[in-house]
Amino acid sequence: MLQRVLVVFSGVGRDGEMRTGEPGGAFVAGGGTEREEQRAELAMPGPEALAKIRADIDRYNLERPGVARAAILRTVLYMGGWAAVCVLIFWLAQRQGAASNVLGYILAGVLISGYFIYDLSQSAHKAYQQSLRDRLLPALFGFVDGVIYRHGHKPRQLERMPGNDFVSRTKTTHGDMLAGTFDGLDFTLGETELAIGSGKNRTVSFKGVIVYINQEEGFPGQLLAAKRPNRFAKTLRDLFSSSLLLPVQSGDPQIDASHEFRTDNLEAAKARLPDLAKALDYLGDVWRDDVVRIAIQHKDSFLLVPSNKDFFELPSIHTPLDFDRHVQPMIRDLVAMLATARLVSKI
Repeated sequence: MLQRVLVVFSGVGRDGEMRTGEPGGAFVAGGGTEREEQRAELAMPGPEALAKIRADIDRYNLERPGVARAAILRTVLYMGGWAAVCVLIFWLAQRQGAASNVLGYILAGVLISGYFIYDLSQSAHKAYQQSLRDRLLPALFGFVDGVIYRHGHKPRQLERMPGNDFVSRTKTTHGDMLAGTFDGLDFTLGETELAIGSGKNRTVSFKGVIVYINQEEGFPGQLLAAKRPNRFAKTLRDLFSSSLLLPVQSGDPQIDASHEFRTDNLEAAKARLPDLAKALDYLGDVWRDDVVRIAIQHKDSFLLVPSNKDFFELPSIHTPLDFDRHVQPMIRDLVAMLATARLVSKI
């Protein structure tokens, strides 16, 4: 994935056309094998950081078997106690001649309580794993200057992200967040889910990674490359929206079929759209889960990369942690994402 993102700076588009150089000054060519090797080398922790990471992994693997046994014992005790109480309740209900509908309510209560009891039994080792992430991930990404890692934290930059014209949401859920400076690029990256409504009416409008970066040249206004809505959703939005943004075409039929471009500065947007369309074409080859979205607002850029993957996932407590299998891929995924963000910052 790392090399693929780097090659995409001067690679082949989805239409099969070979593209090289720096179209419109918006893209930086990969610079060949030497440049890729430099980025790969830059991405890996230095000897001291690597030694600390391996020491943390060894410490975790020494503690892990005891934590895993305790987790199994806790689950057996919790669920065993729950099962005993359930049997007692059913026995008492039948002895009292409870009606079948009453037994049905009891069964529903038993199943619901079982879910919460099981979740409670898992909470201790989940907290242990999160404590490992809290101390391991900053060391793991020590090649990022001023690295900050948090879990469940809303990045303050998201408050500036454009609203329903870009992506509709009434609720946001945040996973892991990473911020810092990599190779001169300031960024904030967070695993985020955006949704509309609640309960049975809840619809996920985006799930993946949102990357905030500073635009190198800035844009005099707002330029959005959003996922093209279906006809019904677009009609409802046009009827009830008070947005001042105007639609504009990129000129690339394939990109215009998947994306809707809107702006409050048509003249400036027309100059940027060719490069924006080419960037989306490249990114569509690399991140294929869904449509990649980009919002540029003065110096602010928001890159929304859809993905069902947990980029900072660790194996279960019952599996030993291995640097090559579990840790190194995190580094490569992060660098791939930051290479993508750098591409966007130059549009």
